[in-house]
Amino acid sequence: MNDRPNSPPSSKILSSRDISLYRMSRPLGDALFLTTAAHEIRKRRPDAKISIHSHWPLLFLNNSDVYSSHPIRDPHRPQGHEIRYEAPWPPRAERHVLQIVGEELGFDPDEVDPQIYYYPTEEEREHAREICPPDDRPLVIVHPFSGFFAARTKQWDFGNWKSFLDSIPSAIDTMRFCGLDDPATPSDRESHRDIETSDIRLIAALLETADAFVGQESGLAHLATALGVPSVVIFTGYVPPAVFGYPQNVNLVPNDLHYIPC
Repeated sequence: MNDRPNSPPSSKILSSRDISLYRMSRPLGDALFLTTAAHEIRKRRPDAKISIHSHWPLLFLNNSDVYSSHPIRDPHRPQGHEIRYEAPWPPRAERHVLQIVGEELGFDPDEVDPQIYYYPTEEEREHAREICPPDDRPLVIVHPFSGFFAARTKQWDFGNWKSFLDSIPSAIDTMRFCGLDDPATPSDRESHRDIETSDIRLIAALLETADAFVGQESGLAHLATALGVPSVVIFTGYVPPAVFGYPQNVNLVPNDLHYIPC
C-alpha cells in the first residue's frame, strides 16, 4: 500500500519507480498533456524515472520531470501506461481535461493542477532573440489556422481573421508560424511576419518572446499557456472551454454555440 500523501490506493502507477507513459494520437496538445502526467507522478513519487513515448519527443527536452523521451514508430504501440481522456466522450462537463488525465492515473482530480509544462533552453532563447526584431515594439503571435482533422470545426472564419488583423495598430508587430503548404495569412499588414518552420523548439522559443497570443483552440494555444504567454483563445464548438481552456486565458466562445462532438 502506498503511504505517500495525495496518493490514493488506486494509484497503481506509483508502485514502480520506472514508469513509461505514451499517447498514440498525433495532436500537439495531446502530447503536451503527457507533461502534466509526468509532473503529477513526480509530485507523488519524486524518485520516479519517467520515460515518454510521443509523436513529439522534442517537447520533453530540458524537462526535469522526464527521464527520457522517445518517438513513436507507427504502428508500434509502446509498453507502459497510455494517457487517455476520451472515456466517456464527450468529456464530463466542468472537469478539466488534465484533471481527467490525473483521474485516469488513479489520482484525486481535485488535487491535479490543470497546467502543462515546457522548458526552452537558454541557447534557444538566445536564437529567438536574434530572429525577433531588435526594437521594443509589442509582439502578438497569431494562429489563424488549425492544421489537423478537426480544422473545419475549429476554424474561425477567414473574414473574421482579416478584420481582426487589419484592426491591430501598426505600432504592434504580428507574427505567424506556418508551413510551405499552408494558406496565406489573411491580411496584408506591413508589420506582420510569417515564420516558415516546423521546428517546435524554435517555435516555442519565439512564442515565449511574445507579449500575447491570439489563436484558435489548438496545440499552439496549449503551448503558449505552458510558456506563460497571455492568450486569447477562440473556441468554435469542437471542444468546450470548460474542459480544454485555462482560467488564466481569455476564452472566447459565442453564447449560442453548442459543443459539437466529432
